[in-house]
Amino acid sequence: MNYTNRFISFTVLAAVLSGCEFNEDFCIRNGELVAWCDFSGIRETPPVPEERHIIAFPSGMDIPSGEQMTFTQDTLRQSIPQGEYQFLFYTGNYEVSDIRDYHEARLMARTDTLEGEVYISGVQKFCCSAGFSQRLEYQRPKRVPITPSAFVQRLNIQINVSGNITPLQGTLTGISTGRYLVSRERTGNASVTSLFSRKPETDRWKTSLYAFGFNPAAENILSVKIEIDGKDSVFNEEQKVDLTPYLRGFDSDELSLELDLHIGKELTIGEPVVIPDWEDIPETELPNYN
Repeated sequence: MNYTNRFISFTVLAAVLSGCEFNEDFCIRNGELVAWCDFSGIRETPPVPEERHIIAFPSGMDIPSGEQMTFTQDTLRQSIPQGEYQFLFYTGNYEVSDIRDYHEARLMARTDTLEGEVYISGVQKFCCSAGFSQRLEYQRPKRVPITPSAFVQRLNIQINVSGNITPLQGTLTGISTGRYLVSRERTGNASVTSLFSRKPETDRWKTSLYAFGFNPAAENILSVKIEIDGKDSVFNEEQKVDLTPYLRGFDSDELSLELDLHIGKELTIGEPVVIPDWEDIPETELPNYN
């Protein structure tokens, strides 16, 4: 047995360990972020989509920025090089643009262009976000609570229908397609379509939609389309109402509007009225009409 080689190896190992113990600058050490989400201020049930995302932006330029981690539980644990970071948190399955720039990172809704018009494709889901700064150190896990706030706005529309009862489809213009995670400034402009569902044995038709917000420079025109089959198809018509006075400057999380609609030989639609307390219809009571 070569005792000399074993002694040399032991000496080198001891030197490395002692060097890391007394001078951590010579060792590669990670800090640990242990964060948990406090959704007590979020009204949605279930509170948020399953996916939770953290994007870390280090203060130093020697570490790549824009590294994103995805979690499916409320406790988020991330091990990254020690140092000072700015973090962005958001929920849901959205596209992120400029992920390597803290101030320019934003969420984007998917869109389609039909006959020159831009439409938001699919149904947007509830989303919340938060930003925070922390310094991570070796052997000292940073335990941080995350208190997110709503990142999307919810618009509820109820239409009280008189006359022929028929499926309703609505299209609303002036919907923002993106929003910055830090400044929450809205960008883009598109339209969104939605089917109204009628509560059984009533004349109330309802729809709800989430959006990154409403474009402050665009008009918000709600078009309600009436489509009747058979001999009454002559009554098929489209009526428009301007929601711009209600949605321009709207910054709260939720707004509910009520309108009256008469379907007959002359289609008429009334001016919107704000509903103070919106009551959701259970999904089991919302039949779809195609």
